[in-house]
Amino acid sequence: MAVGSLVMPAPATGKAQGGCYMATTTNCGGGLSREHYISRGLIDGRELRVRGMPWQREEVERYSADNLVARILCQRHNSAMSPLDAHAIRFFRAVEAGLKHAQRRSLSRRSHFFITSGDGLELWAMKTLASLYASRIEFTKPEHRFRDFDPPMDRIVAELSSPNTRSVMTLSLPITQDAHEEQLGRRAVSIGPIVDHEKRELSGLLIRMHGIALVFNLDLQDEDALPSTELARPDMIDLIGMGRTSRIFLSWEKRRREGRIFQIHLSNPQKNRPPGKPTRSWNRSPMRKPRP
Repeated sequence: MAVGSLVMPAPATGKAQGGCYMATTTNCGGGLSREHYISRGLIDGRELRVRGMPWQREEVERYSADNLVARILCQRHNSAMSPLDAHAIRFFRAVEAGLKHAQRRSLSRRSHFFITSGDGLELWAMKTLASLYASRIEFTKPEHRFRDFDPPMDRIVAELSSPNTRSVMTLSLPITQDAHEEQLGRRAVSIGPIVDHEKRELSGLLIRMHGIALVFNLDLQDEDALPSTELARPDMIDLIGMGRTSRIFLSWEKRRREGRIFQIHLSNPQKNRPPGKPTRSWNRSPMRKPRP
C-alpha cells in the first residue's frame, strides 16, 4: 500500500513562515494553519476520548476537534502532509471495526480483513512527535519533562520534505498483557513520550489506539536491539474472538520472506458480568508466531 507523495507542487515559494516547524525548507505558504497534533480524522464524531495529555485532571477526558490544535504549520506544509493523517485514520478505523467484528455475538465464523500501511503509520508518528514538540506541550513525569529531551527536529524536517521520505521511527508492538489497556475497544487515544533513563534521552513515542499499545522507537538501528517482549514491524495483527477473527495487514516497502503475526486473544462480553468490570478484556497475553 503506497504512502503517497509528500512533495509540494513546484515552484518552491522561497518563504519561511515564522512559527512553522518546517520553515527551514523555505517553502512555506498560506500563513499559519490550525494543525491538529492528534489527527483531525481520528475525531470523526463530536468528540474523542483522550488519555495522556499533561493538563488532564481525569484519566480519560472528552475533547472536540477544536480543542486539540496549535499554530505550528503553514497551510502549504499542512496540506502536503495530509496523506500521513489519512494512514493513521485508516489504521484507527481498522482496529475499531476489527474489534467490533471479533467480539460481536454471531453464528457466522467469517473473518474480516483490513489493509493498512505500516510505513505510513511510522511516518505519521514522526510527524506527530514533531507536532507535539513544536506545540510546546509539556508532558511532566516524576523524573523528567518532555521539553528536556529534544527530538531530532532537523532530521524530521529533512525527511518530511524529501521526495524519498523515510521515518526515523520504528513501530513495535509489546507482546506482554500489561502494556495494553485492560479494556480494549474503548474509543480513545493516549499518547506520551518514552525516555531512556540510563541514556537520559528521548527514545520514542507510545500511542494507544482503542487500548492497543503502539511503540514508535526513535533511531532504532537494529530490530534485534528491541527487548524480547516486543515485535518489530508486524505484517499482520490478528484480533481473535471466541468464534471469529479480524486480521489487519500492514504493508511495508521492504518486504521480508518471514511473515510476522501479532495476535491478541479476546474474550467476548459476558451477559451477567460483575459491576464495574469491562465489557472487553484479555483471556491471555498477545502472542507472536512466524507464518509456516
